[in-house]
Amino acid sequence: MATARSNKYDYPIGYEPMIETETLELDRRTVTRLDSLLEPGESYDELINELVSIHLASELSSVRTDSPLIE
Repeated sequence: MATARSNKYDYPIGYEPMIETETLELDRRTVTRLDSLLEPGESYDELINELVSIHLASELSSVRTDSPLIE
């Protein structure tokens, strides 16, 4: 079988992997707050991805004393 090698995965020719996306509805106040954080040339997607990454990193770095993994 022939494969396409346009990326790191070997997909069959003609196969397009499904891209999952999510849509959020934001109120006007939230959009105003996001606008104040946007850097010139930055998209909302980039800003939100950065904010989610920061949140996840802070969640991972916080140590919970009630965790069963901590002895």
